[in-house]
Amino acid sequence: MPADGRDDDPAAEESDDFVETYEYATEADVIRVEEDEPDDEEGAVAGSFSPAGDVEPGTPGAENTAFVALGVYIATLALGQMFVGSVVYAPTTLAAITATVAIGTVLCYGLFTRTDPDT
Repeated sequence: MPADGRDDDPAAEESDDFVETYEYATEADVIRVEEDEPDDEEGAVAGSFSPAGDVEPGTPGAENTAFVALGVYIATLALGQMFVGSVVYAPTTLAAITATVAIGTVLCYGLFTRTDPDT
């Protein structure tokens, strides 16, 4: 392409009528789709979020509680890094965050294991 923006391609000059030339669709080109009865149920396209069985309330296990505590701890460190900076990794700050998450986890675990799931 020259510097003035012209397109000196001889093949492009010869076939400028490609925009005006088209073929009509034939019966072989058309795909017929038979629609089933429309479902009256509204929901997710990929399926329901509910599991196959019934969900029954229960008390949390120690493993579930540990994973939640780890997630809270990592999220707190990430948010602290975003808003405060590297100060969040100071030993006293890490000790305070660790103690707060540990105490909160123990209190929540104690509360949820002592309460009745039916309440």
